[in-house]
Amino acid sequence: MSTDRMSGGAPLQVDASGIRPNAGCSPTVRDRPGARSQGRRRAKTRRSLQTLAFELTVAESRERERIARGLHDVIGQVLTMARFKLGELRDVSLPEVRNQLMEELGELLAQATRATRSATFDLSCPSLQLGLLPALESLAHRMRQETKLVIRVEGYLATLAIPEAVVAVLFRVVREFALNVHKHATASSMVFEVGSRADELSICVADDGVGFQRAASGAKFSPDGGFGLFSVEAQVEAIGGHVEIDTAPGRGTRATVILPLPGEWRGQTTAGAAGTVLAS
Repeated sequence: MSTDRMSGGAPLQVDASGIRPNAGCSPTVRDRPGARSQGRRRAKTRRSLQTLAFELTVAESRERERIARGLHDVIGQVLTMARFKLGELRDVSLPEVRNQLMEELGELLAQATRATRSATFDLSCPSLQLGLLPALESLAHRMRQETKLVIRVEGYLATLAIPEAVVAVLFRVVREFALNVHKHATASSMVFEVGSRADELSICVADDGVGFQRAASGAKFSPDGGFGLFSVEAQVEAIGGHVEIDTAPGRGTRATVILPLPGEWRGQTTAGAAGTVLAS
């Protein structure tokens, strides 16, 4: 009976912190009780990781294309217009005309600055280095500036030692839910509800929009290059969690990510750690 192996020949072992090779596997593993069920779990985990890798590769490729289009269509065009305005400015002698051109140049440069900040955020959220909650607050702040949505962050978080890769997936999933609300839900408000118990972390994105038919939302990717619900669920399952969707046409949507917390990730609840509510 062969043993599943990673490159280099080490058997694949899954624990609460991720995947790592383990050279100390007994050659008599097939004789141990539960060996078959362990093999099935390893195979399931491997399939989940393969699915996650595929989903991330395709979605990231589409996201890079979207960002590149934004850089070309917004920043490129704004800078080109600014260059033309500078050319006009050299040929103008009337003070009132020069002042008007200077104001137009200032507005164009402000647009370029906003577009650059937006592209930078899309590529990498700087607040993610500070933790999940600051990153979610930063996301809410940015979306309030760019949309008409009233957005709040509510709840609390314990002091947790969640691996950076897991935090990145959680943030990416919440951002996808939030962008879907903005694009498709026709909502006026949205809430990020964050909470943690002794053995579980939950993040809910709730909106007051039009809702949708659950069966019609399972496409792998959304047409504009984001993740579809299938991809989101695959990513969350790959880090050990699951997604719950509560929605129906006409009554909004609650999309919740639930992640079990292994012992080594847990900490003490800090009062008010996530109590900040962002003003609308």
